Amino acid sequence: MPSPICQAPRPDGWPDGWPELDEDDQSTIAPGLFLSGPTVRHEGLKFCFIYKFRQRFAHIARVIGERAGKDTGALEAWRAAGMLTDDFSCCAVECSC
Repeated sequence: MPSPICQAPRPDGWPDGWPELDEDDQSTIAPGLFLSGPTVRHEGLKFCFIYKFRQRFAHIARVIGERAGKDTGALEAWRAAGMLTDDFSCCAVECSC
């Protein structure tokens, strides 16, 4: 069954129907709103599988924490576990979607 989110109308300006995000996965039309999941696209890469998009959770947490003036050093444990990526070259694995 298709997700109701996938059926929602898309705002004007979304290229190819996908949301425009900045380098921190933040909306370009609603600052402070971050997106994570299978609709994230960066540099032509699709973050369609959970093993790809879960690597961005800690990145988003770090951005929000730094903006709030909090210590985000504990998130480096996520990087050590392979769960935080800033480098998209590791996400270039092709998939069927």
